[in-house]
Amino acid sequence: AVCPRPGGNLKKMSVSGVPGISMADAVVLTARAEQDQMKSINKLCMERCSDTVRPDEVVPTGVKSHERLSENTRRCLDNCFQKFCGTAERVAQEKQAWEEQQLRLQQQQALATTAVLGTVATTLTIGLGCYLFRGGDD
Repeated sequence: AVCPRPGGNLKKMSVSGVPGISMADAVVLTARAEQDQMKSINKLCMERCSDTVRPDEVVPTGVKSHERLSENTRRCLDNCFQKFCGTAERVAQEKQAWEEQQLRLQQQQALATTAVLGTVATTLTIGLGCYLFRGGDD
């Protein structure tokens, strides 16, 4: 997803941690997600800000499309877009934190499983050794 940052920088949320996905597929998937997000932003914000457009407003020809909107409409669209991007960024941060937590849990579970299996193997080895090399009643 792409959201403008102060100073004109763009923040891109990459597709990461998806097993079995090639870099080319990740780029295509990211581009599609960005397009879908932009469509959603445009639709949502235009619906929310459409009441600020005055039907009697005369727009001179030869003016850039973004300058054809009234100041109130532009402000409404800017605010809407920033809120949408802020929410998307927050969701991405929370998702990343959750994924990191899940990774740590998986690592802890793998470590615990290895420790248990090691303990069982050691116990069996010691038990087998004691059985095989026990003192005889000979």
